[in-house]
Amino acid sequence: MSPQSQPPRPSEAAIALDQAQARTWRGRGIVIDLFRFSNTICALLESGRKDVRVYATPALALGARGSIPGADLFSEIDLGVPQYDNSPYTALHGSDPARPAISVTNSGSPAAASLLLADEILVACFANFPALAAYCRKNPKPTLIVPACLFYDARHVEDMICARALVEELAGRDAFGPALEEIHASGRVLDFMAFRPETGKRDMELVLRKGHMQAVPRIRFKAGAGLVENAA
Repeated sequence: MSPQSQPPRPSEAAIALDQAQARTWRGRGIVIDLFRFSNTICALLESGRKDVRVYATPALALGARGSIPGADLFSEIDLGVPQYDNSPYTALHGSDPARPAISVTNSGSPAAASLLLADEILVACFANFPALAAYCRKNPKPTLIVPACLFYDARHVEDMICARALVEELAGRDAFGPALEEIHASGRVLDFMAFRPETGKRDMELVLRKGHMQAVPRIRFKAGAGLVENAA
């Protein structure tokens, strides 16, 4: 068993290496879907949204949309209804914060929903690293960091790179610079912007900055809905 797969002590964090680790975890779980879900959820809270909900599947999200008046739907999945892209920039600057928000994604929302046994589910990205690390240090628990790429596409290496940097951040060490260099070297930033011409550049300007959002999203699942609150 690798060192990362060992159960962490209360003051430490480990990184999930497969889906089963997340599904059976009972401590604090932290989800990282760096390029979209994590930053979009943080941005929705930063924008002032009071009602933000996460769903594991499109069917659950569409069902909720039909029962929540005026809800905005955020997803990169074409759901066949009016929706916003899963864009952090749009969530922060291009939508009405007075309306409820629903998120369903290819990797981030299934990763969050996998942690149903966890004592606590948080959402992390570079943008909220300092705020999230401060919260975790005040409330130490055994922690499993779940890179959302485990639930969709392992080639999305930015999630794992960010997860490794978060281990360092939680220990009081700053690994943001090397992590940023590694992400750029992977080519994933250019790939993302090429497939998201409308907001890709502005999304990356938010995603690849550290510490500019103070929200610490905490998700509590109830009857299939992941209700998001700001734990900060």
